[in-house]
Amino acid sequence: MKFFVILILLSLFITLLYFRLRPYIKMARRMFGIARDVRQMSRNEPVQPLRSETATDNKLLRCAACGIWTPASRAIKLRSSPATYCSHACMEASAAGSSKRKTVG
Repeated sequence: MKFFVILILLSLFITLLYFRLRPYIKMARRMFGIARDVRQMSRNEPVQPLRSETATDNKLLRCAACGIWTPASRAIKLRSSPATYCSHACMEASAAGSSKRKTVG
C-alpha cells in the first residue's frame, strides 16, 4: 500500500515537472533541429521539413457559392458534384438557391 502511494506521488511530481519544463523542452528540440539542419546544409544534403506538405495543402479552391478562395485541406466537397464550398453555410445557401431556381423555372 505504501509503495502504491509513493508511486502515485512520484508520478504526479514527474507529470507536474514535465508540464513546467515543456516550453524549455520544445525550445531545446528546435535548437537541436536548427543545428542538425545547418550541419546538413554544410554537407550539401537536402533538408527535410518538420511537416511534410503535399501539393494539396498549398492548393487553393474557389467556393462555388461566394467565390472565396479556400485551402484544399479546409474546402468542403460533395461526392456527387465537382463544386467545392468554403463552409457549410455556403453549401446550404447554394442548395437553397438551386432549389428555388428549380421551383421557379
